[in-house]
Amino acid sequence: MKLYNANSGNAKRVRIFIAEKGIQVPRIELELGVDTRKPEFLKINSLGEIPVLELDDGQIITESVAICRYIEAAFPTPPLMGRTPAEQGHIEMWSQRIFGHLFLPYGLFVRHSISLFADVVDQMPAFAESQKAAIPEKWSWLDKEMSDERPFIAGNSFSMADIHAMTVLWIADALDLPIPDHCKHALKWADAMRRRSSWDA
Repeated sequence: MKLYNANSGNAKRVRIFIAEKGIQVPRIELELGVDTRKPEFLKINSLGEIPVLELDDGQIITESVAICRYIEAAFPTPPLMGRTPAEQGHIEMWSQRIFGHLFLPYGLFVRHSISLFADVVDQMPAFAESQKAAIPEKWSWLDKEMSDERPFIAGNSFSMADIHAMTVLWIADALDLPIPDHCKHALKWADAMRRRSSWDA
């Protein structure tokens, strides 16, 4: 199989997941907004989005979480989405929380403020600013949730929920919209995530 990759948060999510699995997946490097809008790529993904996983038999899987689910099933060790039904539900709950409450504000800010997406969405600068303004409160929410001193987002084990949050952290660094200084528990988690080898994936 091979991964169509670019410098994006969604692709970063998949790269971290692959690194945590300890597997090697060849990459085809593309430039967002340039290579991803060429006719030959649109035949692979009509939405012109990254990442894309192409299987050995030519099947195509798009959408970062869908790709991660395939890899989890194909390479179950170490488990990143839970072993038991209860673990799977709990990790999915936290994954959805991180995506909805943290990833989306950053993502919507980017889509409504960066020229790369000007022909993708009807950009609304005021909406972008409202999303940016909401970010500190979202980190404060996570900080309060982690005040029980658990080491990882969903409990005592690293999981897909942490990968979602690491993606947010990577975007936050790129945009210089960091975790607020008062969020000591979230900052402690972030420091530990940056020390993982998968951070550089």
